[in-house]
Amino acid sequence: MNKSFEATASLQVTDIEHFGLPRSRFDTTGMRQQDAHLMWRESIGVLFDTRLRGASDEPFFASVDAALIGSVGVARTRSKSQDFDRSRYKIARDGMDGYLVQFYVSGESGGRGNSDRIARAGDLYVIDMAQPLATSTIDHEHLSLAIPRQMLAPRLKRPDDNHELVLPASMPLVSLLRDTLGSLHKQLDHISVGDAEAVLSPLLDLAGAAINSQTNEGNAASVGHALSIAVRRYITDHLLEPDLTVERVMGAFGLSRRTIYRLLELVGGFSVFLAQQRLRRAFINLRAPEYRRVAIADLASAHGFTNAANFSRAFRREFGMSPRELRHLSAHHPTLLKSSPGLSATDWSQWIGLIGR
Repeated sequence: MNKSFEATASLQVTDIEHFGLPRSRFDTTGMRQQDAHLMWRESIGVLFDTRLRGASDEPFFASVDAALIGSVGVARTRSKSQDFDRSRYKIARDGMDGYLVQFYVSGESGGRGNSDRIARAGDLYVIDMAQPLATSTIDHEHLSLAIPRQMLAPRLKRPDDNHELVLPASMPLVSLLRDTLGSLHKQLDHISVGDAEAVLSPLLDLAGAAINSQTNEGNAASVGHALSIAVRRYITDHLLEPDLTVERVMGAFGLSRRTIYRLLELVGGFSVFLAQQRLRRAFINLRAPEYRRVAIADLASAHGFTNAANFSRAFRREFGMSPRELRHLSAHHPTLLKSSPGLSATDWSQWIGLIGR
């Protein structure tokens, strides 16, 4: 297979309608050194008081890439090593009442003076905003959900007993929640408001199941939904690999053939879903200028179709036009990328400030 085809995995079909999730980005890159930490302290100060841990002349960095789904904040954050504090006075003054559910992508965080509660890469870390906090971090990056108490507490067995809870990355439900949250964050620029809000309730059910460390009748459906998403994501991540079979997926997840078929039932089963996703990847490549001179037969082969005629027939059934017709339209009538303007850089801190009020 021509490995250059794999480079298009991150391309998106460009004729998507309108996306409207509130988005906010904060980044100290390009700021003067003396301003960067001050801006960060003012922004994160809605929730924590912070102090740098390194020398004051060390370069400081911080960034937040966030979105608001209903009343829940989703963010990916990077920052320099520092101490974070949330005192009883701050709690009483700001009135926030909710949870932060976090996964460290890199670095770690731990309670100062408490070596038993260190969240490392991949671990699930829970912060209760209504309880005091004193933690230290090294240079880090993490994914987080900011959730109002009334939305998560009903899903928890002991809603007041999870502050600074650390659950290991190896736990299956923790791994499933981490992968689901990471996948959601990658789609924030592309998912519609309606689709994001539809995903939110199953995501919170999965968070509750992970924190409770068990699955019950109330959240089993959402755990199954998240597992189905994880299986589909595995298939799309390895889409152009010729040895991608149902047996390989079974081995990757430790699931039976029957379970894989059940998880993919709504999308037509393994073979149908695989063929459909390969056709959609071929659609993207056919539109890409860098592949305009690649023969359609070669492109069909690279996408798992050994017969070019079969590929063309399947392509027409899926998209209502032949591969050759799509290539012609893309060359002579290119579609402009659509985008929606982001909100101001400080909106994410305002969102957090409203949690639970």
